[in-house]
Amino acid sequence: MPKKKLTPLNEDFDFKLFATIAKKNFNFFLLFIALSLAIAYLVLRYTNPVYQSSSIIKIATENTASNFLNVSREMMSEQNSLELAGHVELIRSKIIAKRVVDSLPLKISYFLKGRFLENELYTSTPFVVHANLISPELFDKPILIKFSSMTEFKIGLQEGLTEKVELSNNYVIGQPIKIKGAQFVVTTTAKAQEFDKNGDFINQSYNFVFNDPELAARKLAAKVAVSILNPDARTIIIRFKDKNSNKASDIANAFAHEYIEYDAERNREATSRVLTFIDNTIAAVDEDLSKSEGQIESFRKINKLMNPELTVNQISSKIWDLKNSYVDLRLEKNILDNLRKDVEAHKEVGSLVLSLVGKYNDGQLVEAIKNLQEQINKTEEIRLQTTVNNQSYKAALIRVSSQRDFIVSMLKNEEANIDDKIAKVNDQLREFEGYFDTLPVKQAEYDRLERVFAINEKFYSLLLEKKTEFSILAAGYITRNVLLETSRPSSTPISPNKSLIFSVWLMIGFVSSFVLIAVRYLTYNEITSLEEIELYTDAIMLGIIPRYKREIPVSQLLIDKNPKSVIAEAFRSIRTNLQFISNSEGPKTICVTSTISGEGKTFNAINLGGVIAFSGKRVIILDLDMRKPKIHLGFNVENSQGMSTMLIGKDNPENCIIKSSLPNLDFITAGPVPPNPAELIINPRMAEIIESLKEQYDVVIMDTPPVGIVSDGIPILQSVDYPLYIIRANYSRKMFIYNINKLLIENKIKNLSVILNGFEMQKLKYGYGYGYGYGYGYGYGYTYGYGYGYYEEDYSQPTLVDKLKSKIGIKGKHA
Repeated sequence: MPKKKLTPLNEDFDFKLFATIAKKNFNFFLLFIALSLAIAYLVLRYTNPVYQSSSIIKIATENTASNFLNVSREMMSEQNSLELAGHVELIRSKIIAKRVVDSLPLKISYFLKGRFLENELYTSTPFVVHANLISPELFDKPILIKFSSMTEFKIGLQEGLTEKVELSNNYVIGQPIKIKGAQFVVTTTAKAQEFDKNGDFINQSYNFVFNDPELAARKLAAKVAVSILNPDARTIIIRFKDKNSNKASDIANAFAHEYIEYDAERNREATSRVLTFIDNTIAAVDEDLSKSEGQIESFRKINKLMNPELTVNQISSKIWDLKNSYVDLRLEKNILDNLRKDVEAHKEVGSLVLSLVGKYNDGQLVEAIKNLQEQINKTEEIRLQTTVNNQSYKAALIRVSSQRDFIVSMLKNEEANIDDKIAKVNDQLREFEGYFDTLPVKQAEYDRLERVFAINEKFYSLLLEKKTEFSILAAGYITRNVLLETSRPSSTPISPNKSLIFSVWLMIGFVSSFVLIAVRYLTYNEITSLEEIELYTDAIMLGIIPRYKREIPVSQLLIDKNPKSVIAEAFRSIRTNLQFISNSEGPKTICVTSTISGEGKTFNAINLGGVIAFSGKRVIILDLDMRKPKIHLGFNVENSQGMSTMLIGKDNPENCIIKSSLPNLDFITAGPVPPNPAELIINPRMAEIIESLKEQYDVVIMDTPPVGIVSDGIPILQSVDYPLYIIRANYSRKMFIYNINKLLIENKIKNLSVILNGFEMQKLKYGYGYGYGYGYGYGYGYTYGYGYGYYEEDYSQPTLVDKLKSKIGIKGKHA
């Protein structure tokens, strides 16, 4: 059975085949590389370069006066509590972007139109537009301008891709211009002379655009890149990309400057608002303070009171002391009550709760609790050592119970003592509160008035103090948002990246070439070696016939021209291998066929017959391919009579046998092309002719029609001793192996042998080969056209011209 099944694609990687296909497609490789480089050049040539500039700022604020006044940082939280993320968002906000648009010449853009590209001039423009009034109708619409001289120009609007220039109107530098509600004046700059010297001013196409400030600010905010550079150092980097290097640098710097200025203005505004609030509050408090002072003075005069607050303060202090004592006693009682409940519930108790009371730390109660805990521990030890019915254990339980009862009794007594103390404190509280109620109502009213006055007086003093502090703060404020690094115009664009673009397109060229080679490799359907044939069929691999480097003669008989050539040795190897198939005595018959025409069956039949004749055996070659006869062409004779005339009984073998120039080698041509070649081949007379020829010759070789096209030769293949199937390297398709398997399986042809025809000996340098018989190895290559491409082996080194021709795909006259 074959080792593998034929598939449309090459499943296994064969470096030999891959290298051959790669060399064959080397021209496409060069073409793809050239196209890739050309595309990369065009991309670089017709893409506006993009430049990037960056500036770095350090975020931090501090007021120098705060060190002198020791002002709390919470008072200035607005300027110091912003996180770095908040600063980043503020820098790239529309607020800062609007300030940038106002601070830079971005409201009008100037462009120089080239053949393919349009370059923004920014501040390097040879003319400027001074707009007195801009109509929103003209926002973001290009206005074309073309100078006919240093002082005159024409102007017009561009609608879409169509230029509409008012050629009838000429304007002069400095002349007011009105277009669709816009009023402006055009003047030249110092750059105009420089442009004119370079030929880039007069008759050059320029345009300028009135930018919508809102839209321009949104575009800037979207394009600026702000990120945290170092969180620990509180530094932020601002990056901006633009097709104009100077513009990118100015915008990056402007974002930094405008943010710093905005932050300073915001903090100064916050301080100003605080001072305004303080002034307004001072005025209101001053009025209340004056009113309170008048009320106290009036109350004293009317009620004749001098210093009533002394008695009231003393009584109030005593009441507060008694209330504190009451609270402490209640806490002690609660602790003792909880402790008693724990003891009664047989819970473990310790000194932690009692330590809150303070006075029980070293008392009798603490000692009793410690004794209880010790007895409990001893009882547990006894229980672990004995049973629950043991008398010692029962006695220990009684001692624990007695100790609990003792502690409960002590706790109840202590609680009773605390209740007595609480009752006494309550009595004293009622006494002092009743005494306090007996104070005159006038003294209480006086106390109220004094409290209101004291509050107003303190608030007024605090406001005056803070006003002084914030006034000093406002005068001494500076920002610590420092511009650490200003951006500079970059001379090297970040895009397009020349190295990257060339590398990418070269890679695309390489990948495209590799994909082409890979696709051709995967879909390569030509047979390249005997090993490959062996994978898909069980037919016998008889040998390999290499190619010559010299055009074969008309006779196609080569083995007599140079008997020591590699091709002669290859046929000798096949002759020897035939003996391994069948070495019986008597005359032998050989049938040579192929799948299609052009695979070299006639060439192999003639030279195989010649090499067998060289061995001293009598050989005759029969041309049975009566549809497309070639034997007469191979021996350069007429085809007036032959197998067709013999099979119809018109001639006999003696009249049709022709002797060749080689001793012991005769042949019979196909004869005139008959209308029914298939019927003639299966004619019983065919067997009679062959039998008669076997009496005269040792070997009868029959050149039959290709079995892949017609089935005429199958009966002959079934009857001969040596059925030979010719496969041409790099010409025959892999699917042709189906025909070989069909002959083996369906037609039951025995000893079907394969000869691989048309190898190139030059391919031996790759180290590939296949040996049969004498062990000759043959590489593989390509053949073009039937009957050509078989050359004498030449090991001379190719010349430079030959190499160049090979690279560019120029073939020789025999290629």
